[in-house]
Amino acid sequence: MFKESAQKTKYRKRSAAAALIVLSLLAAGCGSASKIEHAEHAATNGKEAAANEHSGHASDAATNAPGNEAAEDHSEHGGKAEIESSDQADVKLEWRYSPESPKPGEETKIELLVSDAAGEPIEKYDVNHEKLMHLIIVSEDLSAFSHIHPDYIGKGKFEVTTAFPQGGSYKLFADFIPTGSSQKTATSLIKADGKKQAAQPLAADATLTKDIDGVAASLDISSLKSGQEVDLTFTLSDAETKKPITDLQPYLGAIGHVVILSEDLNRYLHVHPKEGNESGPTAEFSTSFPEPGIYKIWGQFQRGDKSFIIPFTVELK
Repeated sequence: MFKESAQKTKYRKRSAAAALIVLSLLAAGCGSASKIEHAEHAATNGKEAAANEHSGHASDAATNAPGNEAAEDHSEHGGKAEIESSDQADVKLEWRYSPESPKPGEETKIELLVSDAAGEPIEKYDVNHEKLMHLIIVSEDLSAFSHIHPDYIGKGKFEVTTAFPQGGSYKLFADFIPTGSSQKTATSLIKADGKKQAAQPLAADATLTKDIDGVAASLDISSLKSGQEVDLTFTLSDAETKKPITDLQPYLGAIGHVVILSEDLNRYLHVHPKEGNESGPTAEFSTSFPEPGIYKIWGQFQRGDKSFIIPFTVELK
């Protein structure tokens, strides 16, 4: 299980790798919070207050070598995945890891330094679903998933300490909004040392129902065709009593959040729910899968001051 820490002391070994990255230009907000952990068994403690923004966004996140991350600018509305590219970069992000090659379970400090095209720190950011920055971390085989929130130190610098649960590569997605600008998403890769677990081929779930942490969940998808509007409806009930769950709490300003990644980690969608039911037993989302292929979906919710994650894998035609 991944671990997130509030520790802000300096590491003795601080050999940090830095890289400049062109950011994704996105139109709407995102958010949620959790401990970094395996998607199949995830939960974080902590209360989150409500907000009113409920739209999603998408990014075409190209895979790059560690220390040389890059992505194009993109524009996206309402969770749809019609990507528009731009050659201009008005924001840059420098990633620093200490240690550079962490061992499984080793605390790793991640620093993110945001600057403008002239290299000057960007100092002001808009609060987006109760946080200034959201950081999604996913292992290359999509078995481990995390949504954490770096602290803003000032002068364009964010930092957070976490740990990677196993050896192998991880892709990171940082979402934030510089004041006066639009939603930005930046990506980076890091490799954790140690024995890499044997990867299981990613396959679509035979049925879209499962029990996790006492919650029986089902997912209804209005269509499995890519390139068109798709409704995602989660239905949650108590796994023991079978009674519908009607006491969901706001999770970073919404009934829930959904993160979707393509099998190759290059298509990233962060979707927020439709207006309506704010406490369950259903949570409805709308998005568009950009192309055919296998995608993993993580639904994030909160109940009894404890967040939980419901993962599903689907194949789009």
